[in-house]
Amino acid sequence: MKMTYYKAFKKGMICKGKQYAENTDFEEHGAENCCEPGMMHFCKEPFDVLNYYPLVDENGDFSEFATVEPLAEVIEKDDKCASKKIHIGAKLSFKDFVRAAVDVVIEKTKGKSGNSSGDGAKIGSSGDRAQIGSSGNWAQIGSSGNWAKIKINGNRSVAACVGNNCAIKGKKGCWIVLAEWEAVDGIYTPVCVKAAQIDGETLKEDTFYRLESGEFVEVV
Repeated sequence: MKMTYYKAFKKGMICKGKQYAENTDFEEHGAENCCEPGMMHFCKEPFDVLNYYPLVDENGDFSEFATVEPLAEVIEKDDKCASKKIHIGAKLSFKDFVRAAVDVVIEKTKGKSGNSSGDGAKIGSSGDRAQIGSSGNWAQIGSSGNWAKIKINGNRSVAACVGNNCAIKGKKGCWIVLAEWEAVDGIYTPVCVKAAQIDGETLKEDTFYRLESGEFVEVV
């Protein structure tokens, strides 16, 4: 069974000055170690690419994402993988990236506790009305259940809650991702997925937010 990997890019599918494209093979030569020039890098988990590319860069542009299939030996170091030959698959919309990230976190954490105090924790939930918390730094938390509530007390964490009527609160500097759903012909359908950083002004820390009409609003 082939494993799906993930890669992030600057706007225009550019990584380290190299131009990439969807559904295309790329090959490099000369490198032997993971971090040497000539290796092309990617990650096993979608959220891990955010360690190398921010959701939003200094120009206000969203990073871009795509699936990757290695076509040569894969070398791993920490949360990063590299290979001399890869196939760039489909480009992921932001919504698809969030869904993939949440699905991976949930799959890895099935049967585990919904709370963590350790740094670097990865927590997932697929049940409705879940209440999830993390006090560790660099946490990566995901939930696809409805009416879930996520609390992040650690620093530099990312939390995504993509079910209906979900809410997140966190500390300044953390990123949150929420989805908004509407009933269309009797079927609930996602109409907006949005990410933002808690800056202490536009989004206050330690305050629950949900998405309404495409905007983050406080939960009272």
